[in-house]
Formats: sequence, structure tokens, C-alpha cells
Amino acid sequence: MGIWNLFGDDYRKNCLAWQHSTQNPVIPASGNTWKSCWTANPDILAHCGKTLLYYRGNGVLPGTGDARHDRIGVAEIKSVSSDTIALIELADGKHIVDVGEDGAFDDAHVLDPACIEFNGTVWLYYSAVGNGPDSVGLATSTDGTHFVKHGKIMDGRAPDVVVKDGKIFMLYQKRDSQDRYEFFVAHSSDGIRFDTVSDTAVFAHSEGRAWDSHDVVTPRLLQDGDEYFMIYGGSSYLIDQPDYFGLARSPDLIHWERHPGNPIFGCGPKGSEDGGAIWFPALMETEESFVLLYEGSRGNYGGDISSQICMATLSKTSKL
Repeated sequence: MGIWNLFGDDYRKNCLAWQHSTQNPVIPASGNTWKSCWTANPDILAHCGKTLLYYRGNGVLPGTGDARHDRIGVAEIKSVSSDTIALIELADGKHIVDVGEDGAFDDAHVLDPACIEFNGTVWLYYSAVGNGPDSVGLATSTDGTHFVKHGKIMDGRAPDVVVKDGKIFMLYQKRDSQDRYEFFVAHSSDGIRFDTVSDTAVFAHSEGRAWDSHDVVTPRLLQDGDEYFMIYGGSSYLIDQPDYFGLARSPDLIHWERHPGNPIFGCGPKGSEDGGAIWFPALMETEESFVLLYEGSRGNYGGDISSQICMATLSKTSKL
């Protein structure tokens, strides 16, 4: 992969090296059902020779009243260029993980999919909002398209997962005493019962006046040999409204080193489709470039939230 060495020590050059797609959002909200309002939270899984994209949609299902809910769907990525992405919607274009029944831990929203293949099964962990604290739920599949839900796994949200030493390791976020997010790690031998590695966070906001000194959110994990990488959102003044992405690496998912050239990616120009806030950086690689899919919005929670999936590319020949 070699992404760490691709970036230099100058964050300005690192951020400006990316080409934001002129077609953003490349996966817009569409139709009049489960993804008619938003698309967000991309996650990429290589499965059975295909590249699958799991993502969140927000909308109203016909016949279910006026309430909007987050749900999860899946598509196959067929091709990617510097400006566009070609998809085939799977499951007949319908959502694959729905909210729970009234009173369930996930009766309001299911979002933030994180998928891994483990012991011949696709495990889809997701953030659940409903009755009780925000939590992580689980659904599984044998084909990557048709899923069965298994209920609540733990408190927390925004999970991502990798397989390490024959176990599923999960990185997820919880709030600290000041309502800011920080990252924790847990592991499981069976994918269902997780043990936390530590009661304290393995990754939190920076000290001082750094770009991520107020909050860190929505990490995505990558593995290259025996080394693990994380791309994450951060802000120096807002909670869960990141304006930059940073890069960190670890030998064990517990001890993390920030890249000296952070941040490596930033929002687009003000007023653009990703000019207000960005979340969930999902990285894929082609022969020529690194491709970043992410949730982008024209504004933030202060106004004009317009979450839709955006894209940017970085040439492997870039000299930073």
C-alpha cells in the first residue's frame, strides 16, 4: 500500500494533492424511499472477487408514516475514474439492514456499517440508535447481500474492524467526560462476545492547538502486512463535525503514531458539496491512484447538513 510514505511533512501540500471529484456527490441521494434524503458512511469490502460498498441511506419508506430513518444498503463497485464511480446496486436496490421494532436498541437508526469477512461469513457491525445508549449492533451474511440481525454487541458507535491473530478487532468511539469522542479497542474470537483491551482510550484528541485538538471521530482501518493504519476525522473547535482527515499507524491497534504531515485531507471549498464537514474516509487503491470515498456535507450541524457520498483521488506519482 505505501500510503504512509506518500505524504510529506507539509499538511498544505498533502491536502492540496487530492483531486476532489467535479461530480461530487458521486453517490447522491436518490429515489423516494430509503435513501431519498442522504447517503453516507461508506465502507468497502473485497468479497468473492467483487468490491462491495456498504453505505447508509436516510429516507422514508412508503407506508411507514412520515418518520425518516437511517438504513444500510450495498452496491458493487465496477469501476472508478478520477471523477466518477460506476456501481451496480445489489439486493434490487433495497436496504439490507433495517431499523428494529419499536422499543428496540436500534428502532431509530442503523448506520455506520463496518464489514469484515471472518470464518466464511460477512460480519456487518453498525451504529444503532434507539432505546438505550448508542450502541453497536451486528448482522451477518453468507453472500454479502442478505443479512440476519443478531442484536446489540456493546455500547459505542462508529465501529471499524480488522482480523488480527485469528480474532476480530474492533475500533469504536465513545464520549469522554466533556462529550468529545475518543477511540477504544475490543476483540472477539466468535464475532459476538467482545472483550475490551483497555478501560482507557487508545486514541484521543491532540493537545494544544492542533487541527484535531478538540475531537476525533469516524476512524477507518487499513492493514498493510504487519502494520495497521487509521484515517480519521478531526476538528480543532467542533464535536463530530470534522473538517480534516488525519493518518496514524500502529503495530498492534493499541499504540498509535500520528503522521507528522497531518492533516492529509481537508474539506472542499466553502459552498461545495463537501465544503462544510467530512466523515468516514474509506480508502481503496487502483493501479494509478488512491481513491477516497467519504461522507461530505455543504454545511455542518449549525446549518445546511446535506450528507452525501463524495470522492477524491490521489495519484501514486504525487511528490509531497
